[in-house]
Formats: sequence, structure tokens, C-alpha cells
Amino acid sequence: MSKKHPFSRPVLGQRTSPFLQEKLAELGCVEVFGDVPERICSLLGIAVNQSQVYRTCQNVAENLDENALNEPCKGLREAQCKESEEVYAMVDGSMVFTDTGWQETKVGRVFQAKHFIDNEEHRWKMKESNYVAKRGHYTHFTTNFEQMLPPESACKKIFVTDGATWIGQWIAERYDNATHIIDIFHVCEKLASVAPKGQHMWLARQKEALLNSRVKDVITEVKALVGYNDEVQALIGYLENHQHQMDYQQYRQKGWMIGSGAIESAHRTLLQVRMKRSGQRWANAGCDSMIKLRVAYKNNRYELIRKLLKNAA
Repeated sequence: MSKKHPFSRPVLGQRTSPFLQEKLAELGCVEVFGDVPERICSLLGIAVNQSQVYRTCQNVAENLDENALNEPCKGLREAQCKESEEVYAMVDGSMVFTDTGWQETKVGRVFQAKHFIDNEEHRWKMKESNYVAKRGHYTHFTTNFEQMLPPESACKKIFVTDGATWIGQWIAERYDNATHIIDIFHVCEKLASVAPKGQHMWLARQKEALLNSRVKDVITEVKALVGYNDEVQALIGYLENHQHQMDYQQYRQKGWMIGSGAIESAHRTLLQVRMKRSGQRWANAGCDSMIKLRVAYKNNRYELIRKLLKNAA
């Protein structure tokens, strides 16, 4: 097509159709850039190269409206307006390898889940779910997260976290009416690291005590360990500081989650599946762009990309 033709004018700086750019961005956030040209050729019969895929992903991500990207979906937005609704919030860090070494990307997940009992086991079926992710200092992440789950929203907010200091302070300051639960599996991991060798029953007793909200008994057992060291002292401090967030018996009676499996799986499905493949290393700009595209992909917000390209055409 002639460069003088109206349809050949640049879209986001590239002489590529909005439709093709959309498909390049969609495939680029799922497959490594080098594999996309073959897929495009197979599906559309159009020849593209790896550089086009990379540039398209960068251009689209840099021009995406981040405020719109962090808005909750319709179902979550409606639930947040009702005092009777329970909305879960989970936050954790995920490491990505970059040109300057390993860097942490804060990941958040806001969702609803229906509780049920299956063979005497507590289980939950996920309903509406949205993601937030941001590389760098946590203050940039929290700004985005508060768009996804506004602190002033009317719903019952239930945070399940590992008890990191910055997370606790942020929740206390911005979500003072929320319930903050410490992930029981994280507590059990800490207990396992100090458990006497060969005494599996000791760890089983501590877990049972936790499930019955007898945190003080657990603290007493830890203090009685032989070979008292800095790790044990740190665990005692952790248990004492967070025991008011470990009323697991009451939480389970209310049908609430007490584990953070939903955010652990988010690390894999949101970031790791695309950004932590063998031999991968990211420049900061490329890392940030891919994170935005992955959030758009997982949040089913590709209409934002279509709107962006349509308006730029």
C-alpha cells in the first residue's frame, strides 16, 4: 500500500493496522516475542518480525490508561457497594530478573469466593477476580490497588497476607475497618523452620493449636525449644505481634479463607508464566510494559487496547 494512502498513516507511531497491532500485543504478552511471527503467519498469513512484536507491545503498554486498567470489573464494583458482600484482598511480592538484578514486583488480587464444605474440608469457589501489579516501591503499588479496592467502599474487606511490616502498616492506615488475617501456611512454614528434627508430631500439635486459636500455647511451646537462637526469637516476636490476626477458629466459623493460595497462584498465572522463563532477563521499561499487558490480559480488559488503537487510527 502506498504511504500516501489514508490507511497507511502511522498508528501509535507504526505503519501497522490497528487490528494487527492488537493481535501482536495479545500474542506478545502470552508467547515470547520470537515465537509470535510464526503464529501470526499461521493464523493471518501476514509476515512480521520479532522487532515489530516488541515495539508494538511497548507502544501499546506505554499508552494504556493505567487508571482505567486498575478499575474493578462490574461484578466487583457492584459487590463493593454492598455492606453484606465479602471481598477478599491479597498482596505479595514476586521477583523478576532484570538488567540490574532481581527486582520485586508487588502483586495484588481482589476477588470474591463462595465457601463450601467438601468431605469435611473447607473449600472456596472463586468468583469475580481482578489483579494489580507494579514494579518498584510499594507506594506506587498501593495507589493502584486502592483504585481496584477503594478504602471507603462499603463491602466487608478481608485481607489475607504474610504479615510483612509495610503491608500491615498500609492496611491499618488505609483500611482501618478491614479484617486482616495472617496466612496460616506462612505461620506453619516459620514453625517448621524451628521444629525439632524428627518430631513431626510437634509441628502437627502447633498447627492444631493455631486452628483452635490457641496462639499463646504455640508461643509457650516455641519458647520451650532447646537451642534457643535468633530465629526462634524472631518467630516469638512474629507470633506475639500478630496473634490478634490469628483467630483462625473464628475465621473458619465465618467461612473465611485463612490461606493465601489465591495470591500464590497469581504469581504463576499473572507474571511467572510469561516473565520467568528460562534465560529471560528484562530491561526496566520492557518489564513494566509487560506487567501492564499481563494485567490487561488477566483482567479481561483487552477492550482498553482496542479502544486505544481505534482512537489512534
